[in-house]
Amino acid sequence: MTTTIRTLIVFLITAVYAVCYPAIKAGLPFAPPFLFGGLRALIGGLSLLLLAAVLGKPVLLPRRSWWRVISLGLITTTFVFSAMFHAIGVKSAGIASVLGNTQPLIVMILAALFLSERITRSKVLALVLGLGGIALFSYSAWKSAGASDISGGAFALAASGGASVGILIVKRMGMRLDLLTITGWQLTIGGLPLLALYAVAEREAPVIWNGTFVGLLLFLSLVGTALVTFLWYWIVAREDVGRLSMFLFLVPVFGMGVSALVFREKVSILEGIGSALIVAGVGAAALAYERKGISLHFDKKRQIRE
Repeated sequence: MTTTIRTLIVFLITAVYAVCYPAIKAGLPFAPPFLFGGLRALIGGLSLLLLAAVLGKPVLLPRRSWWRVISLGLITTTFVFSAMFHAIGVKSAGIASVLGNTQPLIVMILAALFLSERITRSKVLALVLGLGGIALFSYSAWKSAGASDISGGAFALAASGGASVGILIVKRMGMRLDLLTITGWQLTIGGLPLLALYAVAEREAPVIWNGTFVGLLLFLSLVGTALVTFLWYWIVAREDVGRLSMFLFLVPVFGMGVSALVFREKVSILEGIGSALIVAGVGAAALAYERKGISLHFDKKRQIRE
């Protein structure tokens, strides 16, 4: 598969991620966070396992691989979903998409520590621009400094950290196992504790089953979870994690735009400047990688001629 197609897939992933935040916000009035997140994960996971069975792929994993998949499920599904849904419940969807996607900052640090990936000048530039953009977004979000702002920010940052750790686990696992099966079990295993938490902490909360909620749940489960998670793991297993993490900076920009259109949330001047900084950071990183690719291409030609 060409680099262009892979890049388009990453853009598709970021766009869907951005739509997921306002979709979660729209669905929370119909169901409490643990139930909503648990159903989203369970439906998405079971659909992938069913697809694996239909395609003739192994549904069960090797015995020694279960502990990694269980860890992946508890971190990236149970922990991340619970933090994400609670963050969006107490903050605006646009702001939650910003704080919940500081992953590029965390991923590049973890990748340097545990995957021996270099932090190049282009990455540093992208980090500075991205941090600047996030700081402007955060200032706008916390200027009133309410209690819900503090708790919502903590939930969103926790979700970002958990998702970053999950990326490293997937990268470590590589291509040794079928990613369709891994993703299916990760979502299924991670969704069960969320449903248990609902039974303990939210069983008195009302649940409204109507066409709107079912539609949002199916979109989040099948497109925003099953499809996107599988594609993301497929890309992560094949590409440089630092390069991929740069694209995640675009999620809050897309998310802010969707929230402004759907929920009529106002975009301040600082948030607009923050978006510009984030786009500039992603552009700088992408340009650096493109130049690096061209350089490697010419080096290979030179070696062949010699």
